[in-house]
Formats: sequence, C-alpha cells, structure tokens
Amino acid sequence: MAMRLLVLLSALIAVLLIFFFVARPWYLQWGATDEETTMVLPGDEIVPNAGDGETRAITIDAPINHVWPWMAQVGQDRGGFYSFDLLENLVGCQMPTEDRLRPDKQSWALGDKLWMYPREKAGGIGYATLRSFVPGRALGFGTHVVGTSIDQPEDGSWSFVLVPVSDSATRLLIRGRGAPGRTLLGVAFDRAIFEPLHFMMEKRMMIGVKELAETGERGRLVNHVHVAIWALTFVLMI
Repeated sequence: MAMRLLVLLSALIAVLLIFFFVARPWYLQWGATDEETTMVLPGDEIVPNAGDGETRAITIDAPINHVWPWMAQVGQDRGGFYSFDLLENLVGCQMPTEDRLRPDKQSWALGDKLWMYPREKAGGIGYATLRSFVPGRALGFGTHVVGTSIDQPEDGSWSFVLVPVSDSATRLLIRGRGAPGRTLLGVAFDRAIFEPLHFMMEKRMMIGVKELAETGERGRLVNHVHVAIWALTFVLMI
C-alpha cells in the first residue's frame, strides 16, 4: 500500500511539474514571440497594474483591412466568436451558425457591450465592456477575472489587436490581463479549469478568423469532429 501511494504521489507531482513548467507557459504564449508578449498593446491601460496575463498570436495571410471586418463583428449578438459554436450552443450561448460578413454589426463605441451569452439569460451578466478602441486595429474590453462578482469594479481585460506585417499579411494578437489580489480559491480555479478551457476556445477562434479572412469560410466540420472526440474521451474516462 505504501508503495502504491508513493507511485501515485510521484505521478501526481510529475503531472503538476509538466503542467506548470511546460504546458501552461506554452498555451499562455501560444503563437506569440517573446517581443510580442512584452510589447505595449492597446487595451493594456484597462488594467495598468496587471498581476498576470497571456498573449497569443497568429499570422493571417490577408491585409489588415480584410481581417478587421471579421474581427469587428465578434460577439454573440453579432457574428459569433468563430470557435466551437456547437459546444457553445450546447450550453445555451445561441451563437450564429452562419459565417458571413455583417456590415451592420461591425460598428463600436466606447461603453458598448461584447456579449458572450444571450443578454436575456443568466441575469444579463454575460458580457464585457469596450474600454479601448482603435478603429480598424484594436478592441479592448474590461472584464471581471474569475472570482470577482459582476457588481465589483472591472479587474481584467481582454484585447484583440491587429498588427500589419505587410500589404498581404497581418498578425492577430489577443491579450488577457488580470489585476493582482485574487483569492487562493479563485486562482486555483483559474489555473486548473478556466485557463485551459479558455485557451481551447480562444485558439480555435483565432484559427477561425484566419480561415475566414483568407478564404471566406472555416473548418466547421473539423470543429464538430474535435467536440465529438472530446465527448468520447470524457465518456471513456468516466
């Protein structure tokens, strides 16, 4: 029995070490260069004293003016998030399932809400608020980090920034930041559950924007296959 416990404890320690020193640093900086993770971006001013955060990036082989319309209509009540909409809709998000440009859904003004969940559900708390705006280039939203209630001041940010690389290529950077001072329970939930799930959805969104800007359509079937594999894996694990 003692040997079994020792083996179990050793395996658990190994998993935790791999997660915190290999997996987590990788997905917090997925696709981004060291320079991009440290450069000042529009939206950083929303949480000037950020305690932690992530910066992810992807190269899109399309000019910035072709990428911006897709980025500008992000949102549950606009063009969706171009991620795993099957999974999102299974939990009631009611995301659009048709990928097309919607010119009437691409305008923004400071104070506008980015809806992630229908406004008539969950007490109308499923949104972030536009706090930083550079037309044609950046959207920066104020958020509440895990563990902060909606009636408290915003202590997080979620920013989408387009950087032209050439006349035919654009970098999409997405940065999330949070203020320090969170509870231990909030940090634990964030690290173990929210961060990996958020990365999974955000990565697919970035790939979706890339596919749409480059070709006008995205791999929705591939998304469904991913969801089916995750569901099967979960069932087998149980």
